[in-house]
Amino acid sequence: MGRSRKSRAAALLGASGVLATVLSGTGTAAQALPARAAAMASVPACVAMEALVSDATSGPGLGGEVLRATPGGVSPLSDDTSPAGSPELDYPRGLAFLPDGDIVVTDKGHIANPVLIDIDPRTGARTLISGDGRGSGPELGVPYTVAVEASGDILVSDVDIMGNPELLRISPDTGNRAIVTGGAVGSGPTPFIGVTVALVRGVIYLMDYGGTIVSVDPVTGDRTLVSGTFRGTGPALVAPVSMTSDAPDSVVVADRDHVPADPGKGRGALVRVDLATGDRTLLSDDASPSGGQQFSFPVAVTYNACEKAFYVLQTGIASSGTPAKVLKVDPVTGARKLFAKIQGADNYGMLLRPVPAA
Repeated sequence: MGRSRKSRAAALLGASGVLATVLSGTGTAAQALPARAAAMASVPACVAMEALVSDATSGPGLGGEVLRATPGGVSPLSDDTSPAGSPELDYPRGLAFLPDGDIVVTDKGHIANPVLIDIDPRTGARTLISGDGRGSGPELGVPYTVAVEASGDILVSDVDIMGNPELLRISPDTGNRAIVTGGAVGSGPTPFIGVTVALVRGVIYLMDYGGTIVSVDPVTGDRTLVSGTFRGTGPALVAPVSMTSDAPDSVVVADRDHVPADPGKGRGALVRVDLATGDRTLLSDDASPSGGQQFSFPVAVTYNACEKAFYVLQTGIASSGTPAKVLKVDPVTGARKLFAKIQGADNYGMLLRPVPAA
């Protein structure tokens, strides 16, 4: 699965979802520099970025693909024909970086069985991690979002055979699957539909379409209410689907179905949630601040600490021909600018990384 490669540039997202440094080679760049140069190298420099986006409908035939999007254009990283090989990309959804920089993708399947796939970030080559005969434990049902623990184990939000939400932990080496929480595992508030997983500063969070956010004990699976109908004040969450953070005391959530004060505006918002109180504060929606790019159906958010900006993926809609968009949102003012436009649809996952060297 490419985890033995020792020398390459790789963009990693830390547990907080915040863009981390670029690694190259087996040692750090600073180790090979004189003291003065090493000190200068420790100062972060913002570089050109690209968004990696899952697209469930634009690939060859009935397949999906993972796309590379920049302000200059869009190109495929991996689909069923480029590069050739298996497993296929039927209906890719969630994306996350593995510790070595490879990309893990959830694929709910519509031709083949649901699977978890490793994608080489340079070549696009695909390798099966779990599902479709690989790995033991609960079968994958409808794998949606994905996060990666510091250990390298993979967390996947899924549903069991009865349609009930569960969170699975999957070994990248064996493909074996185990329930972290859900069903008879863990106590506390039970997310009930549309459950998504996020890992922020080492804490596991689950969100659902009931507008609830819970934290999950990684050992017992016990769930603790963070924010929702019965905790916190401020604008109610409707369908929180993605989470990131730019501050240790709060998280920022993409709410897919938030309704702005002006009903004629597009749906969706970024909402800041205070972790101590559960209080919610609107950061940006289509009515506030006014002007700029329209907010409409955001499905993923991540924070680039270098630029001090949130990147938000808005899914494309096949039936109307509406393209997907990646927006940049100011974390203070909430102002929205277009980063890239993607002529695709059914988009669910997004990652950020520096544009690879040619």
